Amino acid sequence: MGKIVVIGSVNTDMVASAPNLPVPGESRLATSFNIHFGGKGANQAVAAARAGGKVSLIAKVGHDDFGRDAIENYKKDHISTDYIFVDDTESSGVALIMVGDVSGQNSIMVAPGANHKLSIEDIKKAEDVIAKADVVLVQLEIPMETVLFSLQLAKKHGVTTILNPGPAKYLSEEIWENVDYITPNESETHFLVGVNPKTDAHIKKASALLLEKVNKGVILTLGQRGAYYSSKEGKSILVPSIRVSAVDTTAAGDVFNGYLAQGISEGLWVRNSIIIANKAATISVTRKGAQPSIPHKGELK
Repeated sequence: MGKIVVIGSVNTDMVASAPNLPVPGESRLATSFNIHFGGKGANQAVAAARAGGKVSLIAKVGHDDFGRDAIENYKKDHISTDYIFVDDTESSGVALIMVGDVSGQNSIMVAPGANHKLSIEDIKKAEDVIAKADVVLVQLEIPMETVLFSLQLAKKHGVTTILNPGPAKYLSEEIWENVDYITPNESETHFLVGVNPKTDAHIKKASALLLEKVNKGVILTLGQRGAYYSSKEGKSILVPSIRVSAVDTTAAGDVFNGYLAQGISEGLWVRNSIIIANKAATISVTRKGAQPSIPHKGELK
């Protein structure tokens, strides 16, 4: 069983659906309302745990019901919550989501709250669990100085690092040099290297540019086309996805990253880890919600 440490955000998603989104100044009656646990860090931790990994989540929540409920929820997936810190001054992170059933569009407002208080001092307190990990997985919904320190601390102890660069932000050279694998989607790839990976030639060009910056490999997630992997050893391959009728693509990328981290933590070839991660992400888009959509390992068979 691989040991994975996920460092990132915890949110509560509050989702209201209506036939169409309201325009500014308009009120509409929702046809449904649901509350789901979310946040990129938490989603990826749940995915890695359901993939069979021994997972620790390092995050910060507020001193409120959202935070307490989130912590209890992660325990159900046997995720270690020893390093989910509680902030007494900020609320837990919340995402307010409006979904238009007819248009298929949504509007999202995120109040990051305690996520933006996850500090370097918090990460120092978790050094022991980081040092013992096989993989450390980080995203960008926490302060950038915390991202950098987390990656540096992992590399100090010889731990493999994966950076999921979402939401897209500028990455300093110090961050790049501590990343083993990077997993951007199409829009994040375009932001990072200025190349939109819409064609085979552009996929290869973008991947080559990213590969110059990281230590081991690049995995571009390309939606329905699958994932493109290139490594420092000169290997490259497009791993196609399985075509399905998508119901909700929320958290599909997080499912992919969590399963990928688990595969790498167990020493699987990266290509095989991508194949498994693709299957898990494909199952997730046939279900509604973020964490409720994440499959367990047994479902992939």
